[in-house]
Amino acid sequence: MFKAVLVDWRGTLAVTLTEEQWIATALNRLDRPASPSDVTVVRTRLEEVDAGERLLTPGMDADPDLHRRVFAKVLSDAGLDPDLSEVLYQVESEPAHDLFADDALPFLARAREAGVRVAIVSDVHVDIRPGFDSAGLGGHVDAYALSYEHGVEKPDPRLFEAALDMVGVRPEEALMVGDRHTHDGGAAALGVTTLILPPLRARADRRLHLAEALLHAAEGPLPAGDR
Repeated sequence: MFKAVLVDWRGTLAVTLTEEQWIATALNRLDRPASPSDVTVVRTRLEEVDAGERLLTPGMDADPDLHRRVFAKVLSDAGLDPDLSEVLYQVESEPAHDLFADDALPFLARAREAGVRVAIVSDVHVDIRPGFDSAGLGGHVDAYALSYEHGVEKPDPRLFEAALDMVGVRPEEALMVGDRHTHDGGAAALGVTTLILPPLRARADRRLHLAEALLHAAEGPLPAGDR
């Protein structure tokens, strides 16, 4: 039996805004037109400066100041005005826009009920604890290993080691659940059994039962309604 489960946030427990939704949300906040064509204008400008690749600069989520500087530079290079650039950054930095999957709460709750400790391991530049609390998930989480608090990003083993220390288990006693083998797969190098799920695309996607099956393998099969 595993004594702890380490779980990624975005893409595993929560679905993030698409690029179109991100832009439309910012435009709406500024009371600007946000039709598909208006969104396309902004998206095209971002594509022209290779924003998608540049906004994945290594180290950004381990350094909030670097994160803001990279975003500011990319949005400026795209020719976006300061007001829109600032609001786009605000939307990106608000965890409330990352909606939890329908099966996230049941998964975390049942893990805790079974005596399995839960640690969230996330590459992120802001505190996501309030988002978990407001969605009713905070009470089912024992610890958060967040990149910006530790100065390292996945797949650096130090972030996974921090999570293991927080929940007091050895690598062989934990299961890591994530959606990116390039990042979450780093836990395997420490000896942590690692499950890589397809990235979450919609709240209704059901994939966490696969992790639950591993957690409770010794207890027999899951009820039919939970598969």
